[in-house]
Amino acid sequence: PAGLKNIGNTCYLNSILQCLFSILPIRKAVMSYGDGATWNEGAQLGRRDGGRLLTKDEIGVALKFVELLKRLFEALISQRVEGWAAKKVRKSSGGHPLASNSAAVPPAVAPDRELADMLLLRVNGSGPSNASSTYAPAPGSQQQQQQDVDECMAQCVGLLVHALPPASLMDSSDQTGDLSGPDDTWIFQLLAGKLELTTERTGPSQDGDSEKPLNEAFLNLNLNIPDETADINDCIDAFFAPSAVAATNDGSSSQAGPSADAMDIVDSSQLVRRSRLRDAPPVLCIQVQRVQFDMATMRAFKVNSHLRLHERISLTPYRHFDGAAAAHSRRHELQQRLKAVNEHLRMLQVPVQTAANTSDGAPVSVVSALERVQAFMTGVHRWADLDAAQPLLADLPESTAALTQQAAAVSSQVSEMAAALSQARERWEHERTQARSELDAIYADVPDDDMAYTLHAVFIHSGQTPEFGHYWVYIRDYDREKNLVRWLKFNDSNVSVVDASEIFRDAPRPGEESANPYYLMFVRSEDLDATADLGV
Repeated sequence: PAGLKNIGNTCYLNSILQCLFSILPIRKAVMSYGDGATWNEGAQLGRRDGGRLLTKDEIGVALKFVELLKRLFEALISQRVEGWAAKKVRKSSGGHPLASNSAAVPPAVAPDRELADMLLLRVNGSGPSNASSTYAPAPGSQQQQQQDVDECMAQCVGLLVHALPPASLMDSSDQTGDLSGPDDTWIFQLLAGKLELTTERTGPSQDGDSEKPLNEAFLNLNLNIPDETADINDCIDAFFAPSAVAATNDGSSSQAGPSADAMDIVDSSQLVRRSRLRDAPPVLCIQVQRVQFDMATMRAFKVNSHLRLHERISLTPYRHFDGAAAAHSRRHELQQRLKAVNEHLRMLQVPVQTAANTSDGAPVSVVSALERVQAFMTGVHRWADLDAAQPLLADLPESTAALTQQAAAVSSQVSEMAAALSQARERWEHERTQARSELDAIYADVPDDDMAYTLHAVFIHSGQTPEFGHYWVYIRDYDREKNLVRWLKFNDSNVSVVDASEIFRDAPRPGEESANPYYLMFVRSEDLDATADLGV
């Protein structure tokens, strides 16, 4: 496959374009532009964005976007065909098809600048709070550069929806006609799902009073990472877990902090918000919420915790309220135990302070610190026996024997404490390993039903802060003839085949702790053949 040239801070855009190309329904629809059936080439009015009727200019911009996207896809296909033909020629002449890397890799394609600007510019101050809306800019709106995969993806989906013909055309003089919104489009049927949300008051005196369920569309699930050992299933469980809600004076409700665990709530005055997956899309997009805001410093920061991924996941438990807990009560017990054990192990870490810098440094193990103290006190005891130390000790107010006895006593006490904490650490680490192993076994049991999903694409952000860094994407490719799966890494112009362990690793590589999954795309397993295809 051909890469895409970086034309100026467009690494995340290139990753999105390669991923969109790999989604077969989108690629086929884009390649059909001009047939007069799939797209609104006549720029007929009748489609809405939210409650607003799209103008002819907005439709024109969207159609231009599809036209430019088709041109880019044609270039990518052309490079794939030329690369395939060159490989066949080398094979027929007796040479190994991969003998020359320069000949085997097609030249990178440069995205059109106009196409890039359509996706990289957003309406000033209107970043998406919920990706169920579209974000193509209205004429005359102020725009600014955006640097986020989620917003760029929403912008792309918005433009595609704007370019579609309305389901029913209204007469230009009839302002009450039946207008089309995004929900009726094949794009939303492909990418959008629906959540059902409900809030109820808990407690023996409340009898489970609940509000009317609310349906909410989504283009991606926004998942937090609950702890440093979490995997993707833990994140989904945390998303659908009941959450505590604080009641306000006017009787309305507001979300409580993310640490509130409603599965353990017993306070009768609490409200509990529950959610379930009403409709799951064929292509499930997940935004990993790595960008958080520190209220103390009033600055955004990036959460660089490692996130373990799995090739297959099941969304079956989330069809029902509290589905994960009901289907796997053991699942919740293990998660709670892991949470407690991780907290114990975290408390065994203490910050280090130096004379040159009084601020907290990198934490070290309490056990290691105690062992160092014990070794130091043992050294003091030995030092006191040296002949060279006797003149100094003779000038001290206490006898040498008292000093050595104190050093020996401290060394013994510290040694006992270090040994006790070391045994506790080993026990907790063993408990964590066992709980993690049992939890992974539960997660690995993925039924072959319409809620089984296969990982298709992984967007990686490499950087310590959310303001700077680099993006690339891994995309799954399936060779139907050989029945083989391989993973391709699209890093701007460079495209390479990588081992699956690069995606499904238990810990980051040393020195690469800030390179982590930022955006994920899963495809319903039963729809893989009809949905995911790199065209290679």
